[in-house]
Amino acid sequence: MTVRNDAYWDELGVAWCAINPQPLVIAPKLRSRLRRQSLSIMAGLIAGFLLGGAGILLGVFTIWSGWGTGTWNFVIRGVAIMATSAIILIGAVRLLPVRADEVASTLSDMIDFSILRAQRTLLMIRLGYITCAIASVCGLAGTAIRTHFTGPPKLSPIVDLAIVLVFALGLHVYGRCIKADFRKMYALRHALAMDDKS
Repeated sequence: MTVRNDAYWDELGVAWCAINPQPLVIAPKLRSRLRRQSLSIMAGLIAGFLLGGAGILLGVFTIWSGWGTGTWNFVIRGVAIMATSAIILIGAVRLLPVRADEVASTLSDMIDFSILRAQRTLLMIRLGYITCAIASVCGLAGTAIRTHFTGPPKLSPIVDLAIVLVFALGLHVYGRCIKADFRKMYALRHALAMDDKS
């Protein structure tokens, strides 16, 4: 069985490929899409830097309060807040190179830029998974410390874990969409390169 090397496979195992791409139709749609993404990225950068900076300050204050009063579960909570805030800041910095779409003028540049944005978004999703892991581990550790010293909290840690799990599942679903988009752009780039050669 012959397999096309410009095909990509979806989650059902179906091979898709771009045939006879029309640059005059694709370019305006892709440019409009890149502009919408730029607005979303700028909003995300503003929110990320503000939340990350505020989170670092809150984490330092929480650790200081917990250390001063001997409330060790607050120290763990502060560490989790600081780690999460640092990851948010790292993610925001990684998005800076792809915030503006003016660098992409030709269709080929726009496709390459879309691929780069998809790669950076997938990196952000991986950082989100790390954040979920930190929140889960530190949340359970904080609950264990609080239970040992002062008794169990009023709210079960299972509720917190369920919220983190829902967030992680949302990241997973979004990641699958981004991966599919990445494969489409890669197949389109390959099809355009083949079209230029012929």
